[in-house]
Amino acid sequence: MIKLFGKMRYHWQPELSWSIIYWSLTFTPIFIALSLLFERTKIPSQVFILFGIFIVLFGSGFHRYFVIDENGKLNIVSLNFFRKSKVAIAQIQKVEVTKSNITLVIKNQPKRIFYMRKWPKKYFLDALAVHPDFRGEVDLIDNFTGLDYFEFYKDDKKAPTRL
Repeated sequence: MIKLFGKMRYHWQPELSWSIIYWSLTFTPIFIALSLLFERTKIPSQVFILFGIFIVLFGSGFHRYFVIDENGKLNIVSLNFFRKSKVAIAQIQKVEVTKSNITLVIKNQPKRIFYMRKWPKKYFLDALAVHPDFRGEVDLIDNFTGLDYFEFYKDDKKAPTRL
């Protein structure tokens, strides 16, 4: 969760299998570059190209976030630079929350799963719930009583505020 240019960004990651594939491909150029360095006594020019590829992939891997607009839209920013996804907040029927992810159920669209850490998820849900256009419901799906993730929030008496 970062406040940049006056807007809050709530960072997420894609489904776990896609994350593993992406981050494996991201770290491949760095290992190839290090093996080239190990084989030679002088630095080959391919090492700099591979380090550059690694830096671009690493930076773009963190370019996934939500932005809640004042005009009732939820911007879902991801690696697809050519198609920005905007969803009307009024179209969100349900938000299913578990320990590691949230699932958005949107009218006439398939479910979308987003993996989020604890604090960005909490602040995102707070901001979404107090938005005047949100008419859906939030389901806390956590049936493990010994590992109840949401008991932590029970004692939090802070009222959600509009950002």
